[in-house]
Amino acid sequence: MINICDDIYHLTDGRISYAFFVKDGKLVHSYFGKALYVDPSRMNASVLSALKKHSFGFDWLPFEIGETGRGDFRIPSVAVTGEGFASTDFRFVSAEVLDDKPKLNMPSLRGKAETLAVTLKDEVACLELKLYYTLYDGALARHTEIINKADKSVTLSVLDSACTELDIGNYDYISLDGRWGAECGVNRQSVPYGIVTLSSMRGVTSHQHNPFVAVVDKNATEESGEVYGFNLIYSGNFAVNLERDEKSRVRVNIGMKLNGGGISLEPGETLISPELVCVYTDEGVGGMSRIFHKLYRARLIDPRFADLPRPVVVNSWESVYFDFDEAKLKRFISGAKGLGIDTVVLDDGWFGKRDADNCSLGDWVIDRRKLPNGLTAVIDCCKQNGMKFGIWFEPEAVSPDSDLYRAHPDWAIGTAGRKGIEMRNQYVLDFSKPVVVDYIFESMSKILSEHDISYVKWDMNRGISDVTDNKLYVGYVRGVYELYERLSKAFPHVLIEGCSSGGGRFDPAILYYSPMIWSSDDTDAHERTKIQYGLSLCYPLQTLSNHVSVCPNHQTGRTVPLETRGAVASLGSLGYELNVAELSEKDRAIIKKQVAAYKSDRSVILTGDLYRLVSPFETDMFCEEIVSADKKKAYVVAVNTLNKVNLPIGRIKLKGLIEDALYLVEESGEVMSGAELMHFGLQPEFGCDFAANVWHIKKCSKK
Repeated sequence: MINICDDIYHLTDGRISYAFFVKDGKLVHSYFGKALYVDPSRMNASVLSALKKHSFGFDWLPFEIGETGRGDFRIPSVAVTGEGFASTDFRFVSAEVLDDKPKLNMPSLRGKAETLAVTLKDEVACLELKLYYTLYDGALARHTEIINKADKSVTLSVLDSACTELDIGNYDYISLDGRWGAECGVNRQSVPYGIVTLSSMRGVTSHQHNPFVAVVDKNATEESGEVYGFNLIYSGNFAVNLERDEKSRVRVNIGMKLNGGGISLEPGETLISPELVCVYTDEGVGGMSRIFHKLYRARLIDPRFADLPRPVVVNSWESVYFDFDEAKLKRFISGAKGLGIDTVVLDDGWFGKRDADNCSLGDWVIDRRKLPNGLTAVIDCCKQNGMKFGIWFEPEAVSPDSDLYRAHPDWAIGTAGRKGIEMRNQYVLDFSKPVVVDYIFESMSKILSEHDISYVKWDMNRGISDVTDNKLYVGYVRGVYELYERLSKAFPHVLIEGCSSGGGRFDPAILYYSPMIWSSDDTDAHERTKIQYGLSLCYPLQTLSNHVSVCPNHQTGRTVPLETRGAVASLGSLGYELNVAELSEKDRAIIKKQVAAYKSDRSVILTGDLYRLVSPFETDMFCEEIVSADKKKAYVVAVNTLNKVNLPIGRIKLKGLIEDALYLVEESGEVMSGAELMHFGLQPEFGCDFAANVWHIKKCSKK
């Protein structure tokens, strides 16, 4: 519901409210938090007066946009320069309530929803700015559009998706930071006076920072306290800026990041920012997560896959790497028979002359040395063993040693007169060029149309260097989305798993097309507890692609029990990354049991409400609980690290159950009330290092 009264604009859905007003042509922020009211008749004089109670001072007033050069000395959300001006002065022109959000030229939340569109103009610079506000299921989506109405070009250096002013308070911020193999570590710190910036200039969202931040009350916990969450639906360069001013108000600016000299905006040209999702709750960090999870399952993930059980896959990478032929693959496939695995995925090495990572990217032609009968023989073997087939591509890359690069060196991103920077023995293709996207689409389409393939793993393995201007960065990301769009329409049955050396491009825009993303190249179960915990702050478990790999682990050298590896990987989209042709009978029995149990719990795990009970960042344990929407089932996984003698382990108290309902704990046969499970709890037992406890809990009628 969008209410307009006395120049106050109030958006509310009964759960949250967002309000601002117009004063002397400027948009001044009033409120973002728990719903104030729903009925417009309750907009009484005292409420109106309170919302507009601000003295006018450019240097501290909470604006809906931050500008430069006109007395607002904080970090701006829009900055433009041109001939004759170095500052902007956007003033209110009009506001309109639209029946639906305008279509963006990039991923955004799906579904029809009432939208407030506010138009502002800078008459001197001849610029028009439009701010869009859309309420979705307890969240606010925002984006910005700028139009050059002048007859000369201007230079745009900042166009954030939103400027959000949080009321005076004592705040922490939570970010998801890390590196390759250790993505999305949970980092909670005080918001200091001054500016905190989290950003990526790598052309992708990066392993280092995720385009997410939460600003939380100092006393907020996992299940209580005020939390504001922000997540940018974008896959390229971004910046999150937090600024705490002298009055302890926090300004949050988030949007695409424009490097160096900005971007030229020609006469009549329009630039649209990515969409920013803004969440508020007073139910702690866990409450914020559950809002994001439900919203993304309903409004972001492709409806074809949102409620579809993810296939249990086995991937060839850590099993055979580049060293395979048709006979070895057939043994691998036969080894997966009877385990309950749905899909065999052939990873790198099937194309060109790809015996190592130093050649052939871009040459998406089957290597007949390894596969003399092509992919058909391998796919037929999958079918004969009751499974489907998937395949790996790295469509955005080209090897210097490739037929594609020899024919079209100009298709690689580079700077004239300088040798390009090789990373991982490859360059990045210039996806801002339609001819490049066309070629890659045609190459992938040939493979997909000629073979029965149900699953694609799309990898992207390096940052983008040698870029000459920001228009290439922006155009590149749009090219990636264009290829995704075309493949999704041409092959609607194919599930595309996103990947970028693991979690280097885990963002909502990729989830718009890929309903699951490879969480990390680090498959060690102990390390994965932290990575998956961090990702779950914002992203639904169904989007986390988690594999059980061999031990000693190929990344850490650590040995973790197979049961624990399965338990950790089950908290998302389960898969395997080990040579199933070489398993012992004991391990085959364990995996068969794991897969069967996972499939029986899959609907709860992938669509239930997540409660993070114990943080591996704060303790030597990890514990997560998923509760079905009807609260009839719960699935709980607890993992310890190094075992200790006479270890004092507290009971694990569950969340989200019905207090007066009875539940059966299948592992022990105990019947306990919801109140007992939540207030008295379960006692974990760990008999060795990296042990796991798994509990299946079901509502029952009597003891």
